[in-house]
Amino acid sequence: MLTKSDLERLAQVRLDDALFLLQANRASSAYYLAGYAVELALKVCISKLMQPNMIPDKAFINAIYTHKLDSLLSTAGLRPRFDADTKADSQFAAYWAIINNWTEESRYEFWDPISAATP
Repeated sequence: MLTKSDLERLAQVRLDDALFLLQANRASSAYYLAGYAVELALKVCISKLMQPNMIPDKAFINAIYTHKLDSLLSTAGLRPRFDADTKADSQFAAYWAIINNWTEESRYEFWDPISAATP
């Protein structure tokens, strides 16, 4: 079982690895790991919603076990703030548009450095 702290550490490690790979011109691998970093960070936010001594609703549990970033964003309760932030910050919206294309199947795709790192 992963704790919130474990998820935070894993998210940071995946992000650090993604940045290292991007600097080494390994854009496809960097993009793949960056997607997992975002997924893990969203799951950190979801973990904050868990209450001790409570059995969560089955639909909530099922919603956690996905790799779909947009779904995780909603499950984390971040949709209203996210929508406001993307309207207020076009660069943030552009970055989300890049990473929101990520899926666990991204490991089978090729990304060039420009597409993997810039809006």
